[in-house]
Amino acid sequence: MALVAPFPALAAAVPLDITAQLQERDETLTISIKNKYGTPLLLYFDSGAGPDFIGYPQSQVLSDQGEWSVPPGWSGRINVVKEGETKDSAINGSKIEGTYHGTQPVFIDVSYVDGYSVPITCGMNEAANEVGCNIDLFEHGNCESTDTKRGNNCWNSMRNANNGNGPASPFFAPCQGAAYTFPKDDIATKGLWESLIEKAPKARSGTLMAKA
Repeated sequence: MALVAPFPALAAAVPLDITAQLQERDETLTISIKNKYGTPLLLYFDSGAGPDFIGYPQSQVLSDQGEWSVPPGWSGRINVVKEGETKDSAINGSKIEGTYHGTQPVFIDVSYVDGYSVPITCGMNEAANEVGCNIDLFEHGNCESTDTKRGNNCWNSMRNANNGNGPASPFFAPCQGAAYTFPKDDIATKGLWESLIEKAPKARSGTLMAKA
């Protein structure tokens, strides 16, 4: 996968803080999410064809902080939306997507391909190798000018357009290359474990962090 593009500059408060602790490369990945948004958020959990989240969580209101774990072989997503959204509407909001094979690297991205609800960024070792976008798009553009506003989400008009090649619509353009803003915006994916291996080849633990 390609390296993440530089982030657009923005001086803004960080509403959501997500920390994933990789305890051992051949053991479970524990994801700790701390909500700094100021109002409750709603999380919906989805897994791919492999193993599910441990404990099989479906959804949870997050007012402060929570933890979830995944086993090696997991791939999936956490949909992050404002409280009150249904699971059907949440798939059209912001997502954290990941793949964990129990070996390096952990692949992670932030996706706005289906739509946008809240800003999210992720990185290994605090600020290192971030993916995602810290811009609150609702404060910087008009969703309804080119996309579709439904509930608290902006549905992305480029999800099925132009064979997935983009570019991003004007509303999503500030985050292009940082978060997925169209299906082939592949520069938004990063193997986040790589930086830890490069800096400390014998390390057996590290921290995957996300902020939004």
